[in-house]
Amino acid sequence: MEIFLFVVSYILLNILCSVLYVGFLLLMFILIKKTFNMNEDKWTSLFNYKEGNGLRFLMVVPFLITSALLFPVSIYSFNLINFNYPGIGYLAVILLPAIILIFNLPKLKSMEDPYRESH
Repeated sequence: MEIFLFVVSYILLNILCSVLYVGFLLLMFILIKKTFNMNEDKWTSLFNYKEGNGLRFLMVVPFLITSALLFPVSIYSFNLINFNYPGIGYLAVILLPAIILIFNLPKLKSMEDPYRESH
């Protein structure tokens, strides 16, 4: 029964982590758009800043905010189900999205910009 509760908590916390990440990412894009009155050229220059580090920064910052906010929530939820190692549970919740982010960020650098040849 304890393993079932851990799996259910793990799935729910991963869903919460994903929703928070996407929400913070969209919020960051909206704030940047409103603050700097962004158009297509400004977005392109921001994403290509220092060979793609602008886009990486925009993707990593919401993840760090999500991780910081999810830490007390996951510790509380794993304590609620009397899981013996809540810290390990938190690492398991954060590890899956972090691994996906780490493996997909280098692929962004290898993608070609289809508009680069036409400009």
